[in-house]
Amino acid sequence: MTSSDPAVRFSTLIQQFFMDRLIEQRNVSPRTVASYRDTFRLLFSFAENDLNKPPHKLRLVDFSAELILAFLKYLETTRHNAIRSRNARLAAIRSFAHYAALQEPSALPGLQRVLAIPMKRFDRPMVGFLTREEMQCILAAPAANSWCSQRDQVMLATLYNTGARVSE
Repeated sequence: MTSSDPAVRFSTLIQQFFMDRLIEQRNVSPRTVASYRDTFRLLFSFAENDLNKPPHKLRLVDFSAELILAFLKYLETTRHNAIRSRNARLAAIRSFAHYAALQEPSALPGLQRVLAIPMKRFDRPMVGFLTREEMQCILAAPAANSWCSQRDQVMLATLYNTGARVSE
């Protein structure tokens, strides 16, 4: 399914990526779709300023590694996004690049350069924990004068003594 107008094909690819790939095939959450949508809105706005092309005139060849690198730099320097946000935007762009490479093999060399852009490393904060005294205060918080309080005390003690996670 190709079109003679590359700009039309690029817009069709974007639409198919959201409708077919994300929603139909991968069944991603509405939050993921919204995050990817926001990424492309930012990218199109950036490309309009950087390339002097409105979004409806963008072509797949405009979706280059140079544009993406400039966009990522813009996110960090001008918009002051954290590295995690930058990496989330790059993940959305990479996902589209994978899809576009499958749909338009002729664009593979340029898309491979986009896919080669690495995620930035960042320090993960250490997981905090409570001191023994803080935990003893929490365990002592429920008054032992009712059945519900005794139940809560036993549940808290069990969670603490087993090292249970929040999800458990």
